[in-house]
Parts: sequence; C-alpha cells; structure tokens
Amino acid sequence: MLSKYGILLLILLSFRPPIAVCQSIHKFKDYTNLKKRVYSFTKVEFITEEGEFNEAIGTLLIPDFKADSPPYVAIYYKRNNSQWFTESLYRKRMRFSFKDGVIKLDRSNFWDWIELDEIKIVVYY
Repeated sequence: MLSKYGILLLILLSFRPPIAVCQSIHKFKDYTNLKKRVYSFTKVEFITEEGEFNEAIGTLLIPDFKADSPPYVAIYYKRNNSQWFTESLYRKRMRFSFKDGVIKLDRSNFWDWIELDEIKIVVYY
C-alpha cells in the first residue's frame, strides 16, 4: 500500500510538463564540398640565408579559391622533439586577407619562428 506521500509523488510525476527539445534558431549552412590544403615548411624553407623570416611562405596561391566564401586557416607549429601545437583562438587571432585565388597571411601570425622546426598551414575553403 502506498503512503499518502507516495500517492502525492506519483500524481506530481504524472502531471509534469513534457520536456521540449529546442533547436537553435541561428541560421547555418552545411558545406559538403569543402577542400583542404596543407602547406608544410621546414626550418630551411621559412628562414632565409640571412637568418630572417621568409615572408613568401605567407602567400598561398589557390587558383580554385572563391573569394566570396572566407576560408578557414590554421597554423600548426612544431619545435624540436615536441608535438604539434597551434595558438588558441582566445589568445591570438589569425590575420589574413584573401582575393583572386591568393591568401596572404600577416607576418604577425608566425610568432616565435626562430625556435620552430616545422610549420604547417592548413586551409579549408
């Protein structure tokens, strides 16, 4: 036999409102035909003979790139005997421009380059 508290609990549970699942009202678009390019550079390529940073690695030629859809660009770094890492978006933002099949990365994206062994630039477009 149920106590009066058990009956009350049973009644309350049977009259609870249904849980509604809400979807985001934000608009979004799925891109199923994305392309990915990975540019890999070693220390020999991103440091000039004079010991300066080679600015040319910041210019990426992508002939089939469409300027009406901004790309996603990420830079990965690797030091000697370490794992790959990238800057957190909370600490640093990528700076680049894009037009007519060319993505130009700002020099400030390549911080601490003298201590790096490899750089990978990943572009989704």
